[in-house]
Amino acid sequence: MFARKHNDQPQLANLMEPPERSSLLGRSMVISILALIAVVTLGTNTHLFAPPLLALLLTAAVAAVLVSMRRASAGNGRRSIAEGFADRECAEAGVVGESLFVATPIPTLLVDCEFLEIVAANSAVANLYGFAQRDLRGLRMSKLQQSTTGDSHSDDAVPVSGLVRHRRADGSSLWVELNVQKISHAGRAVWLIVVVDVTARLQLVRGLEESERHYRELIDLSLGIVFTHDLNGMLTLVNPAFARALDIPAEDIIGKNLSDFVVPRQHDAFSQYLLNVGRNGTDSGAVHMLRRDGGELVWEFRNQMRTLADGSREVLCCAIDISERSRNEHRLLEKSRKDPLTGCYNRRHLAAFQADARPGACWASVVIDIDHLKRYNDTYGHRAGDQAIVRVARFLERIVRKDDSIVRLGGDEFVILLQQCDQATLESFAARLQGALATQETVPFSYGLAMRKNDEDLEQTIHRADRQMIERRVIERSSIRLDVPREPRRREARRSVIRIHPEIGAVEPAPATSVSLEAEG
Repeated sequence: MFARKHNDQPQLANLMEPPERSSLLGRSMVISILALIAVVTLGTNTHLFAPPLLALLLTAAVAAVLVSMRRASAGNGRRSIAEGFADRECAEAGVVGESLFVATPIPTLLVDCEFLEIVAANSAVANLYGFAQRDLRGLRMSKLQQSTTGDSHSDDAVPVSGLVRHRRADGSSLWVELNVQKISHAGRAVWLIVVVDVTARLQLVRGLEESERHYRELIDLSLGIVFTHDLNGMLTLVNPAFARALDIPAEDIIGKNLSDFVVPRQHDAFSQYLLNVGRNGTDSGAVHMLRRDGGELVWEFRNQMRTLADGSREVLCCAIDISERSRNEHRLLEKSRKDPLTGCYNRRHLAAFQADARPGACWASVVIDIDHLKRYNDTYGHRAGDQAIVRVARFLERIVRKDDSIVRLGGDEFVILLQQCDQATLESFAARLQGALATQETVPFSYGLAMRKNDEDLEQTIHRADRQMIERRVIERSSIRLDVPREPRRREARRSVIRIHPEIGAVEPAPATSVSLEAEG
């Protein structure tokens, strides 16, 4: 350490400058030392300074003390009484500097610049490396370095600031951060080195990196769909399963909004989803996604909002492709809603139609009732009666629109549900129906029409259409003419062409048209 003479004069301060400058240097050293004590106390007791910053401040302060002491020792000549006082100030500062060097809890050492040997080291260095303090003096710095390259010239390596791997006396390794500064001490150049042990911190960082790499590999290898997006829906991460499912490269997905890959009809639902997850922190359900080729996929998802280290929030989503399951469920559902004889919908479809309709939706219903089906069954048999029902179903399928539904209510009765239908659309359908009756061969039937009004439910609309059908049948049957009884396979039905009104019973007979039927035996 800093050896002192018996007169308590430190070797670093045996030659002093003129009184004024010496006194100034002495006061500067005292101030520097007091500031250094404050830094060390605050740093170690309150963690106000991070270890690297604390080490840097300590390096600067100790260097300032040693340099000041060196300057104070330069000069010679006779000393006055004032010079004596200045000498004592510098001596006291040197004593304080030496005491601080020895007592600081941060490992600090002096290394000879020429021979790269340790000149002095405090007890914190001995504790860190596991050496006896006396064994450190004269030890080459290379003995503390953990060689990773096998370089034969590593003994000549000059210490530099930065992260380096060292070894302890027992051979175990540690990672330290060095803060190195060249100063002059006792007439020679030395390296002032402050050592900060960062082994635990480095292990923590590497552990976090390994954990992140581990979970990223799990995400990439997962057969499930994993992705993250911000609270606006902007995608920040997608795994390969996401990209494969949509047949789109991952780099073309990152940075785009998730809504770009959602079917347009669900955009309103997607906006509601963002509100739900932002408010509740979680959400789940099913979403229809678009493939690059325009095909649709159904994903069942579950997500969780999380807060990142920088305070921002993102949504972590996990999903599975349930497209095949959805198609199977749809087929089973459709089968349960279908009439086995005609392939038309059955009564179960009425509840689904009502449930799927938006508030204020416009629709119309057309009730169809086959005329004299019982007589037809009695005359030609039930098999022929079934064929007659099927022929009516095929006839109706040819005149309805793609989104309209034909429902067999049972027996000889059908209802056509016209979606997004106004009065003009209903009148157009009625004209098309009457035109088909006039030109195509089918089984005679009666029908009635009704528009939805006053947000009534579907059953009420169907009921009004049924009442109109009954009233029309009464009018039409007043003009029925049957053919000769000896030709039971041929008959004519004279039908009145009715102008359609939305109100029940508002019908007007018009010139009759004939519809003929060739019965199937």
